[in-house]
Parts: sequence; C-alpha cells; structure tokens
Amino acid sequence: MSNRVLDCIIIGYNDVDVQLTAENVESAKNVSGAYKEITYNTVLVRGKRLNYMNLLNTTLREAVNKDYRLHVMELPNLAVSYLNSFLIKRGLDVEFINFYNEEKERLLELLRQRPRAVAITTTFYVEPSPIIEIVRFVQQHSPETIVIVGGPYVFNVCSEQDYETQTYIFKSIGANIYIYDSQGEATLAKLLQELRKGDDRNLSSITNLIYHKKLDEPSSIQPPATRARRNLNVVKTGSLIRTQKEVEENILDENIIDWAKFSKDYYTPTVQMRTARSCAFKCAFCSYPVMAGPLTLTSLEMVEKEMRQLQEDGARYLVFIDDTFNVPLPRFKKLLKMMIKNSFDFNWVSYFRCSNSDDEAIDLMAESNCKGVFLGIESGDNDMLVKMNKHAAVEKYEYGIKRLNERGVITFASLIVGFPGETPETVRNTMDFIERAQPTFYRAEMYYHRTNLPIHQQADTYGLRGGGYSWSHNTMTWQEACDQIEMMYRNIKGSTVLPESMFDFWSIPYLLGKGISKEHIIEFMKRAQKLLFTSLYGVSMDDQDEDQRSYQDLVALSKEISHDLDACSRPAL
Repeated sequence: MSNRVLDCIIIGYNDVDVQLTAENVESAKNVSGAYKEITYNTVLVRGKRLNYMNLLNTTLREAVNKDYRLHVMELPNLAVSYLNSFLIKRGLDVEFINFYNEEKERLLELLRQRPRAVAITTTFYVEPSPIIEIVRFVQQHSPETIVIVGGPYVFNVCSEQDYETQTYIFKSIGANIYIYDSQGEATLAKLLQELRKGDDRNLSSITNLIYHKKLDEPSSIQPPATRARRNLNVVKTGSLIRTQKEVEENILDENIIDWAKFSKDYYTPTVQMRTARSCAFKCAFCSYPVMAGPLTLTSLEMVEKEMRQLQEDGARYLVFIDDTFNVPLPRFKKLLKMMIKNSFDFNWVSYFRCSNSDDEAIDLMAESNCKGVFLGIESGDNDMLVKMNKHAAVEKYEYGIKRLNERGVITFASLIVGFPGETPETVRNTMDFIERAQPTFYRAEMYYHRTNLPIHQQADTYGLRGGGYSWSHNTMTWQEACDQIEMMYRNIKGSTVLPESMFDFWSIPYLLGKGISKEHIIEFMKRAQKLLFTSLYGVSMDDQDEDQRSYQDLVALSKEISHDLDACSRPAL
C-alpha cells in the first residue's frame, strides 16, 4: 500500500448548465438584465436553452449519431497548469483536475487518498454556485480535506463588499480557507507547507488568508506552546479570521510553466500561454489593472524557451491570454520576429489593440501565422471611447480591422452597450462602425456595474445608480440597453454574432485544433444566428417552420463538420 499523502488537488472549471442558470434568474427578469444577457448568448431548442457549443454537439449527434463531447474547457486551464507547475517546483505533491464536469471519477479516486487540501480556482466565476458545488462534492467524499478557494472571485468579493457581506458569501460557499491576493500562488505554497505540520500548524503566520476560526482551535493533544502561538497578527470578524495583507509579487521569468511535468496529450495540439501580467491601460469599465498591479513582462528569452518546448512536444495552436499582447509595440514586433526566426509553425490567436499597432506589426502577425484576434473595441463612438478612457479612436479601429481582414486574420469586436454616457445615438454610431469595418464576428455585452470599477468614482456625475445588470444613469437604463442590443443584433448585416457562453472567441483555436476548418466555423455561426434571433424572445425552434429549416441547415452542416473531426482524430498513415 502506498504511503503517499497528497498535499493538494487543484480543481479547474465547473460549467453550470445554462438552462438551470436561466431558470434561476428568470424570476428576476423585470428587475435585472441577467436573464436577457443569457438569451443573447443561447438558443432555444426543443424548449431548452443551449449555448453554441451544446448546439454544435446536439446537431452533430443528430447528423451522425455520435457524441463528440466538444467543450472549450477541455483546453488546458492555464491557472491550473501554472499552479501545478509552481507548487511542484517548491517540493509539494499535487495533482490536478482540469475540467471538473468531465473528471469527477478521477477526482473521486484522488479524494479516496485523503489529500490534505483541495484548491479551487475561480478565474471565470462571477457568482458562487459553481464553487459551492465543488466544495460540497469534496466535503461529501473527503470531509477531513481542507478546502481552499482563491483567485479573482475571492479578490472581487473582498474588494467590493464589506466584512459582513464577505462573511455571508464565504459562509454560503462553505470552504475552510480563502486566499485574498490578486496572485496568491506563493500564499498557497506556504499554506500547503504549513498544513503538512498537521495539528501543529500555525495559519496566523501566513499572510493573505481568511479562514474559519475553528481551524485555529487547538486539539487536546497539542502542547501548550503550540496553543500559545495561535491567532497572532489577525483580525476576527464573526466566525472568520483574517491574517495580515501583503501583496505578492511573483517573478514571471522564474515561474514559467514547466510543461515537462504534464502529459503531452494534455497540452497538445492547443494550449494557452501568458507572456505578461496585468494591463498597461486603465479603462474606466475594468478593475483588472488595479487588481493585478503594474504591467509586468516575461523576458523574450523565457518566452522563446517555453515556445521551443511546446513546439517540440507537438503544440500547434497557441492562445495568448495577455490582456495587451501587442503592448509595448516594439517588444511585440521583437516577439513576432523571434517566432519567424525560429520557424515556429504555431497558429496563434490573441487579444489585440488596433490603437497600438501599425502596418509592420500586422504584416509580422500574418507572417507568424496569426489566425485571429480579440478586439476590445467597446464602442464605435469617439465620445464614448473618451468616457471609457480607452485611448483609442474609431478611425484607428476601422483601419486596423480592414488590414487584418485583408491578411486573412479572423477579427472579433467586443462591444459594451449601456456604459455611463451611452445614448441611442452612440449605439447607432457603433452599429455604423461595425457595418463599415465588418469584423468577422462581433458581440454586444450589456454593461455590468461594479463598485470597484474606476467609473464608479464618477457615479454622481453620471447619475449612476444600482449595480450588476440592474442599473440606470442619466442617459440610459438597463432595460433600454437590452432594447439597443436586440436592435443591433437584428439590424447589423455585415458581421456575425459570436456569443459568449462557452462558445466565445477562444473556442475558435480549440475547434481549429480539433480539425474543424475556419470556413465551417464561420458558416456554423452564420446559420446559428438565425436561431439566436427568435430565441431572444423565448421562441423555440419548434414553434416556427423557418427555424426548423434553419436547424436542419445546421444539422446538414454538422455532418460536414463531423468529417473534419473524424479526419483529425485518425492517426496519420
């Protein structure tokens, strides 16, 4: 029998069923735009809401009677991969679950080993239900395992809410320990090393923790000296203890992911990569730069080293997650030239700022096999861009999209509708911009207000009231923003809607890596858009003959797509 005691299991994304989510928020549809936001990203098929990935899986099953189980979260979770690599380098024994929904059986096997801890990442969550489900699963199958939650969700709760609300939220989640830091990996490593001491642990010696006070209650077998040093440098708020706050600053060059610690099947053919932390800009609708601190860059030498390892191991599609990949511009050009010099044959996608580019950069992108870019356009109205503190101009956007389109790069324009100062006229200007520029895809998201956003400091100026998807300001309400989005979706003809829910821009490299052609991906979006329009009003395809025809068109296309998938999965001769 093995004497191995796992220090930690790291758990990645938990995808909550979109139909269940819609049902949970539908009762509040008259007081919040949350339900409408779901309808903008899903279609109704036989009375059930499906995101586009589930729609693709459904039409594939109907076309060829085969379940491909496609899901973008099958991609390596970068937070999970990074944490795993970071902790192993520090001598800790860890395992990971990349995608919770698909790996429950393996998680059960690991929990039977009674690990000391489970760490849950929260990169993609804006509400606690996915976290709660994992916490309860772990506690049901390994009650003695300490559950740790960290990441952006915890950071946002601590940044936006008072102590009483934080305590309520954390109590409802039910974890044992929360890590409050924008990075948190060093805190997690120290915590896991401390947990190795068992009853002699001293959690109060570790900064950035919020934990239940029962973890500090000494057991009867502890010596007096151990009990005496408990609860140092802490603040007690209700049932929670908070240790001192100390901002982490983990050096990127020293902590690039060691992919040799993973199976090649895990990170090939498509993998995410980070070459920087934080963002160089301070947009009024974004709290990320405040959370992440100053822009920090990985050296090009270390970027090249990681790319060489990935190339040698068979990675073919890179997803750069840097918020401002082409900032600063000289470094961006050097990086592209380095990729070209090494003859790296990656197909890659990234975020991209048209306002920080030129013709040379776009030419280098095409030469280095850029396949697509996520453009945080936000608005096609120059006055709104000023209000958003975007440091960009519509004319620059338009020129950049035109040049990218000419070079065969997929362009996706992300828009915000309803930001303070928005009017029907500024929305019309945005529509005109999309029609002129004609990005491959676009999406209009309803503004979501948080008190930790820079724009909140001007709340009185704009008459801004409320929060989340339930807000109003001097020139628009959330209800009017909903009307504007529906009007955009119905009237824009030169670009196709790319929804957010589990089939956003990052699904493109995933599907390309699965063998689906660019042409089939684009055509699928165009045909699905017909179903999206009627689903906005809660009308299922079963209710309209035209939608039935649109659905059957998707089934026919899915049969062609299945050939792409099958050809990619067959071993080379």
